[in-house]
Amino acid sequence: MQILSRHRMKVALAAAAAGSIALTSACSGGGDDDGMTEDGKIQLTVSLFGTFGYTEAELESAYEAEHENVDVVFEGDGANWDTEVRPALDTALDTGSGAGDVVGVEEQAAVELFSNSAVWTDLSALGHDDKAENYVDWKWDIGHNPDGNLVGFGTDVGGMGMCYRTDLFEEAGLPTDRAEVAAAWADWDGFQDVAQTFVDSGIEASFLDGPTQLQNMILGQTAGAGDGELYVDAEGNLTLDSAATTTAVQTVLDLHEIGAIGPYVSWSEEWIAAQAQGGYAVMPCPGWMTGVIETNSGEENAGKWDMAAAPGVAGNWGGAWLGVPASSPHPEEAAELAAWLTAPEQQVKVFEAVGNFPSSPAAQADPAVADATNPYFSDAPTGQIIGASVQDFPALEYGTLHTPVKGAVEGVLNGLIDGTYSADDVWDAMQSEAENAVELSGGGL
Repeated sequence: MQILSRHRMKVALAAAAAGSIALTSACSGGGDDDGMTEDGKIQLTVSLFGTFGYTEAELESAYEAEHENVDVVFEGDGANWDTEVRPALDTALDTGSGAGDVVGVEEQAAVELFSNSAVWTDLSALGHDDKAENYVDWKWDIGHNPDGNLVGFGTDVGGMGMCYRTDLFEEAGLPTDRAEVAAAWADWDGFQDVAQTFVDSGIEASFLDGPTQLQNMILGQTAGAGDGELYVDAEGNLTLDSAATTTAVQTVLDLHEIGAIGPYVSWSEEWIAAQAQGGYAVMPCPGWMTGVIETNSGEENAGKWDMAAAPGVAGNWGGAWLGVPASSPHPEEAAELAAWLTAPEQQVKVFEAVGNFPSSPAAQADPAVADATNPYFSDAPTGQIIGASVQDFPALEYGTLHTPVKGAVEGVLNGLIDGTYSADDVWDAMQSEAENAVELSGGGL
């Protein structure tokens, strides 16, 4: 999962989800402290965020049909990772109570959270160290912590495309055919040319939604093709001059200068509403974003959206892991469930249900994934587009300070759009705000 959850954000549930996460996770593991239901079944609570697709793929009933002594409960669908789930999970892990039997962990927090062996079940000690072939190498590797313990099974990866509104492109005099669009923005210079044409058309819509989605895409692309370094290096030093950060931020500045970036803060109510109302024409689309757009845009906009290959090199943006907290009263059964949920067969079902692109090579090669088209997106060959963008690259540097620094950087970029900062102020503001964020987090520099 990524950013404010890599999955579909359900605004109507946001307020309720915050309370429900806190309340239901407090009693996760079943009706009694031993994690058993009243009728004697083992209750396994799976605490998630965003949309993992397990409910949509009907995996709860499928697993229970194979395991008659187990009652599976999914909680947290639609909740926001950063503001709702992560704080509650931190508390639950620290206190050893209420974390659920299986928990979803977002990509950018996985390295940090998994580093504490004391709070996670070692899945390899339960016989699950033979499943490496079920995941791409880097996904499997991040599931291990510095002690060498296997503590997380990978769910999906965020291979990337670019989603766009064909109706707005047509109105702006741009090509709408996805092959022509992909050719026009084969690199980021071409993307800026397309943006300029759109802006010059004068239509009443923004070219891009806002700065942070684009910045995240380029950040992952550039770091993935290089040394994996983002905002902070392995020693905990700020590296806002990394190739990934400078390339991503400068691209945002260039597009802002020509008036191509809209005022919509990612995951805000305005951002969501504008997807349905045609407020902007383009947004970066890792595989999981198609479900976000379809949910937010509604049936009335089916066929108005399309997907083309993203500019530049391939990369990854998003994905999650499932871990088993050490506090689970049923670690063996929970580990078995987590392994099953992330097995190739289930990854294919999740892709078919919500579009989350598999981290399993076998699932990626399955015709149901590789040959998939998306009717909502004008029958775009999403399996082919997303699959072609997935490559082997170093794991990105998501260290313990990444989250606060990321928040600071994105806050400055949003401030650029709303006028808080000028383009000349951005780099100094990013450095200052990042240093403040690190100090507040207790990380120090």
